[in-house]
Amino acid sequence: MIKLSRTQYEEVGDGTTSVIVLAGEMLHVGEAFIDKKYHPTVIIC
Repeated sequence: MIKLSRTQYEEVGDGTTSVIVLAGEMLHVGEAFIDKKYHPTVIIC
């Protein structure tokens, strides 16, 4: 997540908080699929 924030800041100059919030939400949603035994490559698609 640190790399995501740095890249966002370098490219746009702002929005690092938004990147962290979005990444956290994606991880939260993905966790439900992991609990249901979905393979990670299925979740990514």
